[in-house]
Amino acid sequence: MLDSYEKLILSYIASECGDSYKVIEIEDFESFYKPKVKKKKLNIPQILKKLQSHNYISIKYNDDNKFCLALSPQSKQLFEEDNFKKYKIKKIKYETAIVLLLIFLFAFIGSFLGTLLYNLIL
Repeated sequence: MLDSYEKLILSYIASECGDSYKVIEIEDFESFYKPKVKKKKLNIPQILKKLQSHNYISIKYNDDNKFCLALSPQSKQLFEEDNFKKYKIKKIKYETAIVLLLIFLFAFIGSFLGTLLYNLIL
C-alpha cells in the first residue's frame, strides 16, 4: 500500500505524464510537493524506485536529476478506483440529505394538518 507521500508523487506523475513517457526533473517534484508537505524534504529518487518496484510507474531512464517516467496500467486503475469511491461517497451524502429534508417536510406538514383538524373538531 502506498503512503501519503508516494500518492502525492504519483498524482503529480499522473497529471504530468498522462498516457506517455515524459522527462521530469527533481526540481519539478519539489516545487509540486513543497506547498503541501511542510518541514520535510522527500527523497524523490527513493520514492520513484519504490513506485517502480511496485509496478505503479515505468522508468525508461534517469540522469542525475532527470527521470523519464510513465504511468503503468495498475496506477491508472488505482486513480479510477479512487475517483469512483469519491463519486460514490458524494452521491450517498446527496441522497441522505434529500431523504432527511423530505422527512422533515412531511413531519411538518403532518403536524400542521393534525393541529388544523384538532382545532376544527373542537
